[in-house]
Amino acid sequence: MTERVVVSGIGIVCPGLFGREAVVRAFPTFGRPGSRGRLPDFALEDYLEGARPFRRVAGATKFALAAMALAVGDAGFAPGSFGGDRAGILVGITHGAAPYSVEFNRELRVEGPLAASPMHFAESVPNASAGNAAIAFQVHGPVHTLIGEESVGAQAIDLAAGLLRAGLLDRCLVAGTEEWSEVITHAYRQIDRATGRDKDPDKVTPMSEGAAALVLELEGAPARRAGAPRAVLSGWSLSHRRAGSMEDAVAAVACEACRQAGSSIAEVGHILPPTGRHRRAARRGLETARGDAPAPPIWVDLAPAIGNPVGAAHLVQVGVSAALLSAGTLKGPGLAVAAGIAGTLSAVVLSGANRERA
Repeated sequence: MTERVVVSGIGIVCPGLFGREAVVRAFPTFGRPGSRGRLPDFALEDYLEGARPFRRVAGATKFALAAMALAVGDAGFAPGSFGGDRAGILVGITHGAAPYSVEFNRELRVEGPLAASPMHFAESVPNASAGNAAIAFQVHGPVHTLIGEESVGAQAIDLAAGLLRAGLLDRCLVAGTEEWSEVITHAYRQIDRATGRDKDPDKVTPMSEGAAALVLELEGAPARRAGAPRAVLSGWSLSHRRAGSMEDAVAAVACEACRQAGSSIAEVGHILPPTGRHRRAARRGLETARGDAPAPPIWVDLAPAIGNPVGAAHLVQVGVSAALLSAGTLKGPGLAVAAGIAGTLSAVVLSGANRERA
């Protein structure tokens, strides 16, 4: 039987939510509407040992490094002991360090090539967060960057699981990060205006920023170092709606994730709906798929509190579910669903770490 993949460490950096304990304390409101959008400034040194070399990184990298440091510590690793040849890092992004790209372009056009800071270019390339993280945590195994929509978090989980089950890694740090950008936000406003979504504010969650990181291992690994998993990643599924209704597409991807987990959507105890577009359609599809389930699920909607941190969205959802399962605040299975503006879909099912293997 294939060994299950577990979450052994959780790191969340969102407005009003720093760390697993903060998530548990904040449930069920997760903050006030006024905290939505931008992260307050913070010192990376407060979370990451040896942070001085990273003092000039872009916001997306800073958020990712803080979330990773929280996850590594939450998993029980001492500073400097996580890395090596048997550790890997996967980072999912959507827009990356767009503000640094904008600044580099501005300097180049307005002040000329000699005035343009190379740092603004080097720290804005898509793999900047993953590369800096490999240095920070001394990881010598596979280091990859995945680019996608909200569903990129599940793509990173899927790749990490493959590396772990193939015996190529003992542990993998999976992260998603997003930095707010005026240019990107304006571009999405134009899209929403063209499609008519801006006429119904409930259809558009404000863009936001933040990061989430998970330490993933195979089920037996934490015990071998006197640790314990926070939650089990029981099943996941990825899809892309190319035809038909969004309701049906969301229901299909959720049901497939539940099937992979050996359960049904009617058994789900709590659901985290998408933070971005298609939220209403996703909820309708999930409710229809559940049919006449005996008890309604608990809906854990993060969007009103944290907005939509696009590239970090799905891993934030998975991290919140894992944190609440670990604390015993909610019972499983938990279902986290993500939907991108272009129709990419993903679903992840989590269960408590003490759940008996089927």
